[in-house]
Order: sequence, then C-alpha cells, then structure tokens
Amino acid sequence: MLDPSRAQRYRRHDLIDWFSQEQVSASRIAVIGAGAVGNEVVKNLALLGCGTIDVFDFDTVELHNLTRSVLLREADAGRNKAEAVAERARDLDPNVDLRAVPGDFWDTLSLRRLQGYDCAIAAVDNFEARLKLNQMCMIARVNLVNAGLDSRWAVIESFPFAASDEVACYECTLPESAYLRVAERYSCGGLRRRASLERRIPTTTITASVAGALAASAALRLGGDVPQRAQRRLLDTLGGAGSAVAVERRDGCPGCSAFLQPPRLVRIRNRWTAHPEDASDDVVAQPLQLSDALVTGYECAACGPLAQAAEYVNRRAGDFDDGIAVCPGCATPSVRVEIRDTFTVGELSARFGERRVPAKFALAEIYGGTVCFDLEEN
Repeated sequence: MLDPSRAQRYRRHDLIDWFSQEQVSASRIAVIGAGAVGNEVVKNLALLGCGTIDVFDFDTVELHNLTRSVLLREADAGRNKAEAVAERARDLDPNVDLRAVPGDFWDTLSLRRLQGYDCAIAAVDNFEARLKLNQMCMIARVNLVNAGLDSRWAVIESFPFAASDEVACYECTLPESAYLRVAERYSCGGLRRRASLERRIPTTTITASVAGALAASAALRLGGDVPQRAQRRLLDTLGGAGSAVAVERRDGCPGCSAFLQPPRLVRIRNRWTAHPEDASDDVVAQPLQLSDALVTGYECAACGPLAQAAEYVNRRAGDFDDGIAVCPGCATPSVRVEIRDTFTVGELSARFGERRVPAKFALAEIYGGTVCFDLEEN
C-alpha cells in the first residue's frame, strides 16, 4: 500500500481502471541513453511514479540537444547527460529513486546489476549499442524495449525475455544493411576506424515525445496483459497512421539462433585458477567465446617485435582504434594487430593466470546447452 502523501499525488491514476500505481511504483527500469528519446522516457517514468529509474549515458550535453530534450537547459552544456537528466527529473517526483550512471553502459552495467531491473529501455542512436544490450538482456532474461525514430516515424519494439523462453530478439528484426553499417565503423582487422563518423538521425521533439511515451508504456506494460511474444509498433507522428505486429523468431538469427534454450548464467570469480596441471584435458581444451575481442598480437612487419606491445596485448580491442597499426618506430601502417574473441580455458589461464580477463562474460557450449560465465567482479 502507498502511504497517504504518495496516494494523494497519484489519486488521479487511481481513477483509471487498468492502471496499477502499486505496480508502477514497484518497477525498476534502466534507461540506456539520455538523448532526445531518453529525456522523454525518463520524464514519463518519473511523472508516473516509477519506483526506480537508473539513467546510463557517456555523452555530454551540447546546445543542439536543447530543441529535443525536455530535461536539459543551456546551463547544462558540457555536463554528462545522465547526470543532468537525472538531477532535473528528481524535481518531478521526490518519491522516485532516480540515479545517474555516467559512462558507456557496456562498462558500467554488469549482468548482475541488469538482473535487478524489470526492464531495460534502449534509447540509443546506433545499432552497435542495441546489439550489445539485446545480448545482455537475453542472457540475463530481462525484458527489453527498443525505441527508434527518424524525423517522422517512431518505432517501439518489446522483447519479453523474462516471460518466454522462445521470444524473438532484436536481431530477428534486422536487415543485412544494419550489419553493414556497423561494419563500416571497423577496419578489416576489427579495430574502430578513426575516420568513421557516427550517423546522426535528425528528429524533432514531437517524434521523440511519441517514442518516449510508447517506450515508457511498453516497459511498464500499461493497459494490457503480459505479452508472451515480441511486438513492434510503428507510428507516423505526422499523419497518425500506425501498425502493431508480432515479431517471430527468425531461423538463423545471429543473436538468438545459437541459444536453443536460454543460456544458463553462472557467476565465477574472474580469475583463471584452473591451471592445466590441476584440470582435466577436456576442461583445459574447452573453447570460450568472450564478449569482448582481445588484442593477442602486436608486431611490425618491418621492425619486428615492438616494446609497445605490452600496452596493447591482452587488452580489449574496443579500447583502441586503427591508429595503433601505425608503427611507433618506422611511422608506417605496417603493424600486424592480431585480434581474437575465442580462447580455450587453458589459453586464458596461460595468458592471465590470477589476473582479471578484460571481458564481461564468456559463452561456452557445455552440459547440453549454452552456459554464460559472468566474468565481472561484483
């Protein structure tokens, strides 16, 4: 039961026969992205009295954000978006537990923390972030809502991973062109291109507000039964036309086809102490696919082994761009950078021993299914 002061705030909600304030006030939502859509999502969740809202974003406020971001002000320029949005949204309802998490969600949101939410909302502006969040939500079995838009259209996709073992995932909806756009940002060796530009989608506050409202409603599951299948809603924010369709699981989907059953999440201390002399041959030879590709080799074709190799080898490839392929000795792009994401247990033990493996998780096909080893320290 809500206390009297809170009940007074939400008394108009109580007049709606399909609205449960107690359910909303108990909800825990992670909002990934504090841009135009993220602003609207947080605003709506806060005004509805959502129990907990955590806002994740690495970016800073720029003046052009102000035409589409209801919670930002000119004085916020240069501040972290998540902090600025959370601070102002707290003024909307002091009963809501609103927290900012500055930084890339891939670095700040662990699988364990993700499992503490009822839903994660992707309010991001690139495919790569959505692919990563989709995989995390599948593994953690946490509902995902994806909000997308352009200058006119808003699309909201709901993936109830917590409700069904066979629900479609975000990648089931993607055309091949989406993967090509992601690939444009990387060199043939797998390093980010320094010269690549992120494509920005122009939009207006009208489209952003519609997308944010639908995303908040989908995350809280307002006005309907718990869905058992993925859904997509498309709305023309100028003409008002829209559609709603179920999303079926796609055969051969790169995201979920490998999971005949939901992966079993196992938490381990991120230390590879199963040394070869202490483990059976089948354990040592077990292949693991890491969530993050690692740099495993660094050598100049002209100069040979480089002293700088220690700065790069056994670190995440995502921490660098293709600038590291320029040899610090001969100043030519002649460095061979080896990148891998699959290792045996024995290889990881030899490389890291007692040290932390720089990855979020590792997937392995064992025990008749997929097992996810959570590698992050908690």
